[in-house]
Amino acid sequence: MKYILVMFFLTLSLHASLTFVEARTLYEAGEYKKAFSVFQELATNDPDAAYMLAKMYEHGEGCEANQKEALKWYKISSSTYYEQERHSPLREVRKQQREIFSSFDKPEDKETRSTLRQYAQSLYNFKAHNPNYALPMSYRYDGDYASVNGHKMEKAETEFQVSLKFDFAANLFRLDEIYSIAYTQRSFWQAYADSAFFRESNYNPEFFVTIPTSDMGDGRLIKAVRFGVGHESNGSGGEAERSWNYLDSSLFFQYKSILAELKLWTRLPDTYDYNSEFIDVMGHGYLKFALPYKKHLLDIKLRNNFSDKGALEANYSYPISSRDDLFFYLKFFNGYGESLIDYENHVKKIGVGFSISR
Repeated sequence: MKYILVMFFLTLSLHASLTFVEARTLYEAGEYKKAFSVFQELATNDPDAAYMLAKMYEHGEGCEANQKEALKWYKISSSTYYEQERHSPLREVRKQQREIFSSFDKPEDKETRSTLRQYAQSLYNFKAHNPNYALPMSYRYDGDYASVNGHKMEKAETEFQVSLKFDFAANLFRLDEIYSIAYTQRSFWQAYADSAFFRESNYNPEFFVTIPTSDMGDGRLIKAVRFGVGHESNGSGGEAERSWNYLDSSLFFQYKSILAELKLWTRLPDTYDYNSEFIDVMGHGYLKFALPYKKHLLDIKLRNNFSDKGALEANYSYPISSRDDLFFYLKFFNGYGESLIDYENHVKKIGVGFSISR
């Protein structure tokens, strides 16, 4: 039933004004007048559409050739891209990378030179997926942790998460879709114990396809849909093993400044019957809200299995300085499933630290 609803919403959302990809398809099919009309509508907010509009003015495709208009839209396209790049926190990093490469002696062979450039610049193909944070102090004020090798569990610990994705392909079916692989690792370190140890690490590789369903500023509620497959485990093996494989789908919404995600999943059969009751606790999805206000950002995640074993997670972040990649981070959790090893334990916990992505 849930996947029928997802496809229903997807079908509704695709019945809307033409997108850049559809306009480009018209252009490639030689439907210049139709493509020109769409690019005109999109050009003010889309630098790619502005570029195509300039190109069509320059060559008289779907319109009378007009070099003055072509120059105007080329300038708009380039200035929009410049503004986007100018506010990127990686701009100075890329600049320094180019300077490092410029100091190298360049091999004569073109392919060798390209390989050297890639090595020297360590090209930034990876992006943040989920928040990347470190909480030096994370305090459990109610609930118990599972015992690990007889260790006593302290209430205070350090928690951190690393989450990256790599977009490796796009637009294969002319839907503007993006194909991604991602990896998230969340670790819980008993740093305040007499002999510090990791009580748990959860590993979550994923593959998913994201399909945008609206152009910038068109006012539609549903902004994108996502379909994926993933695996999550603690890598412990034996009786301590906690793992599951799943298919999932998400709907992404926006209402004014409020963003929301409805994520649904179903568990795939396992070769071994690991934690058969896991899905009974974790349910089949969550609803997440992101509430930005000026420099503040609060996100709230609600998960409920329609019994008494749900969870509430709230995260607050605020820039530490004028940088766009360093934030004060406060995390609150109340419920089940805080970590895989303790998914059956009700935990109340608060942590404070910093994040490098939102």
